[in-house]
Amino acid sequence: LLALQYLHGCKIIHRDVKAGNVLLTLDGDIKLADFGVSAKNSSTIQRRASFIGTPYWMAPEVVQCETSKENPYGYKADIWSLGITLIEMAEMEPPHH
Repeated sequence: LLALQYLHGCKIIHRDVKAGNVLLTLDGDIKLADFGVSAKNSSTIQRRASFIGTPYWMAPEVVQCETSKENPYGYKADIWSLGITLIEMAEMEPPHH
């Protein structure tokens, strides 16, 4: 959660938060990885309309961008993906799998 707070404070949307991108170091620290599809915004209110990420973890508003660019998404899409990731970690598989 701190990683997302930091990214969002730097005006970056990760756009691919999932268990496969959460790493555990030998010291037990948790790291967020894979910034290949992340986006740097020019302001904290800027929104995106690109359909990008991994389907199981995508927020509904990101999925809607595949067919309509009229309702762009913001940083909250990462929070949705984090929630799905937490469910996945608790249940050992993505929801609706």
